[in-house]
Amino acid sequence: MARFHQIFCLLLMSSISYPVLAGQCYAPSDPIRLTPLEQRAVVLTISDDPEVFSADFSLKRTLHNILATTPGANPSAIGDAEIEALLQTMLDDLAAPELANDEARITYTVHPRPGEARLTANALLTPGGADEMKPVGLFNRLDLTPGDFSNCGEFRIVYTKNSHLGGSPTETRPQFDDRLTIIFEAALTNPDPTGDPQQCQQAWGLWKTFSQAAADGSPKVSDAQIGQQLSAFYYDGGPIGASGSFEPVVDYRHYGLPNGQVRANAFVQPADTHPGGGPPLNWHLRQWRVFFDDNSSNSPAIFEPRALNENPVPGFFDGSNPGVKTGDEGKFDSLAGLFRNTFVHTNLPQLTAVDALAAIPSSTPSTVADLIDNVGVDIDDRFYAVDSDAGPPQGPAADDPAGRVSVGSPLSNALFDRLTRLKIGEACGLTPTHVLNRMGAMTCAGCHQFSNGKEIAPGIRWPLSSTFVHINEAGGLSALLLDRFLPFRYHLMDGITPTAPTLSKVLSSNAGALAVSDLAAKRQDLKSKLSQLTSSKSVEALATVSNLSTEIRQFDKSQVGAFVMFRKPD
Repeated sequence: MARFHQIFCLLLMSSISYPVLAGQCYAPSDPIRLTPLEQRAVVLTISDDPEVFSADFSLKRTLHNILATTPGANPSAIGDAEIEALLQTMLDDLAAPELANDEARITYTVHPRPGEARLTANALLTPGGADEMKPVGLFNRLDLTPGDFSNCGEFRIVYTKNSHLGGSPTETRPQFDDRLTIIFEAALTNPDPTGDPQQCQQAWGLWKTFSQAAADGSPKVSDAQIGQQLSAFYYDGGPIGASGSFEPVVDYRHYGLPNGQVRANAFVQPADTHPGGGPPLNWHLRQWRVFFDDNSSNSPAIFEPRALNENPVPGFFDGSNPGVKTGDEGKFDSLAGLFRNTFVHTNLPQLTAVDALAAIPSSTPSTVADLIDNVGVDIDDRFYAVDSDAGPPQGPAADDPAGRVSVGSPLSNALFDRLTRLKIGEACGLTPTHVLNRMGAMTCAGCHQFSNGKEIAPGIRWPLSSTFVHINEAGGLSALLLDRFLPFRYHLMDGITPTAPTLSKVLSSNAGALAVSDLAAKRQDLKSKLSQLTSSKSVEALATVSNLSTEIRQFDKSQVGAFVMFRKPD
């Protein structure tokens, strides 16, 4: 890890000289999957660990916990009507014709999703119904912990629509046929406000016990016991071992105030039967945070649409306006130019940081796994898209950056020149297309579909999803997870006593620099202001909370991670 931090700094020095080893920067590395027992430390699925899900991880319980943790809530008074009202706000958003990137102050037109919008919250919550959303996976993403250990990464619950549940995990399913996945991605606050790394280590210790074997080789902890322990972890909170008292994973603050989010991966109607005519709708991805409706007298909790993390607007690559609200055209054009300059001078070095290390001769050569596991990028929030289109089953995807930048175009030439100056192109045989394919793989739609099999370095291709998803309705996992990401996360965390990297002592951002101590003070200020919200929330109080939350999140994401340089939101 230290070498990656060092080389990222060295990348800024254009005088570095690398050996000419075009196309040979990475040693081969065959995938080595985790054993079924090891895998339980990083993910539990309905197919591999069915007894775990005998505990209640239902969507209804998750929504109830979100509402129960909001300021002034009376948990015993929360009924089906309140739970359905919260979920309905998400479905209503999917019918919206436009969405805004608040940081950019630009409103983009989007294709309404009538198939998803026709669903009802009641149907998604009805046990055994055709539209019921059922839990299929619990994910440990402790690897997303930031360098200041203000949170202990993310802990996720994945729900899929019951219309496809059943059959084997490897069953071939229609790719576009009444499917919906909703992922609750909670950023778990460190119980120590000073960011004690050992608190996060206790969370890893809990999950690590799930992978331990008894003397006879059987699991030390049964699936039923895991279900009970994780039910308490997700919905009750409390101390783990010698840790302080963790908040429950499912807490409204952990879904976007300031970190965490809720995302959806959707295709409810076939592409060739778009209601009302118009262009076919492709597989689609969206993002929300939990906030409060300041247009209502009692300010109920809602799912508020947000721009997608690390997903730049596709039109920024070629300057083509994707459709913005009248009056925002000038803002779009200005941001598009700024984005292309930033992508060349800031994001390209990020996307090739692993290559800079790999090009340096070493007794331990970098491998294909090093590239796939560590490649990453930090896109400025102003450049975020409001949705992500994974495209059709076959054919080009409109959101694929490589498909928008032709060879010989100004951006392609600028990328080539930058690779040449950094001497990475010469050392590792990289081309602008490799860089653009890597950027595509970092987006929601690319990671889920259009980056499958794309070349990210000479002879190295991005691993495969399970056709638009990484966990399917029966709990089957993608090759990308099984072959690369899950083993990487497990071995990254196993046996590590985390220590914050030196580079995280000052957090860089486009707005300047913020000392870690100042950021910690802002987090405490946000916590205080959230606790002061009552059942009646003023517009001014909500605006203050939202602005403070945004400021913290922007600085936080500019940190290097506690365990990896770039924390991929996959």
